[in-house]
Amino acid sequence: GLMLGIKCKVPNKDVLAELRERRMLAVAAGDNVVRLLPPLIIDETDVADALERLDGAFAAVEAAAAPGDAA
Repeated sequence: GLMLGIKCKVPNKDVLAELRERRMLAVAAGDNVVRLLPPLIIDETDVADALERLDGAFAAVEAAAAPGDAA
């Protein structure tokens, strides 16, 4: 099957938590890799949806890690 790994600059647990909030399943691999295991019958609509969820999760993690945002 298809397996993708995304190497993160932050702990993967932060990204995984954001993905769960967006109702996307992914698993940890090592300390900083997020593993995706899409079905082999995935279509373009599903890929676009997954990329949107990933983008949102990464943006949220980046915003949370930005220095100087706390009041």
